[in-house]
Amino acid sequence: MHTKPLATALAILATIATAGTAHAGDGPFTANVGLVSDYAYRGWSQTDERPALQGGFDYAHDSGLYAGVWGSNVSWLSDANTDVSNSLELDLYGGYKGTVGAIGYDVGLLQYYYPGSYPKPYNSPNTLEGYVGLSWEFLSFKYSYAFTDLFGYDKSDGSQYYDLGAAVDVGGGFTLAAHVGYSDIKGQDDYTDWKLGVTKEFGGFNFGLHYVDTDVDNADLADERVILSIAKSF
Repeated sequence: MHTKPLATALAILATIATAGTAHAGDGPFTANVGLVSDYAYRGWSQTDERPALQGGFDYAHDSGLYAGVWGSNVSWLSDANTDVSNSLELDLYGGYKGTVGAIGYDVGLLQYYYPGSYPKPYNSPNTLEGYVGLSWEFLSFKYSYAFTDLFGYDKSDGSQYYDLGAAVDVGGGFTLAAHVGYSDIKGQDDYTDWKLGVTKEFGGFNFGLHYVDTDVDNADLADERVILSIAKSF
């Protein structure tokens, strides 16, 4: 897969964001678009440490029901297996969220879909996860459970992921954020990933600078790195 050049991706981002500004806040539908210098998921680069153009659409009902779709270019499948043809990740999700006192909760399903061809003996990476999330003030916790094989690992259904995060608004449009996650993958080595960084809102855009790392040994795509991002919601 050939990742879009950075300048082209920035131009696309600016064009989409400008076109959508007039619709910001209209009704229950929202959209987002972003560019990252590396798409890291649970500590692993999905794009061979190259840029990714990402975006999605969301619907939120007053009752707490919601649904959405999100997509990104990826290369980890085709990079690892030359017989595999894939360059896109699509996430389809839906659930219900609400509050009980000061506690927020979120329950839903997430389908990871990787369109492409996967000749034998490669397994399909498509994965269905259920999740339960809790939040309180600046803290959040999310538990995910794989109802299918996880991202192509054979007999890995039942794998779990634990995600603890914190985000603190320090004023001036700056937010400090930290995350630590633990992957319990059936038939594979468990590992921990973490992220620490800052975001800044400016001119209707959200700029980010984050440090990402894992405790995985001898894996270039899971080593420490700094990721830059720019995003727009409308």
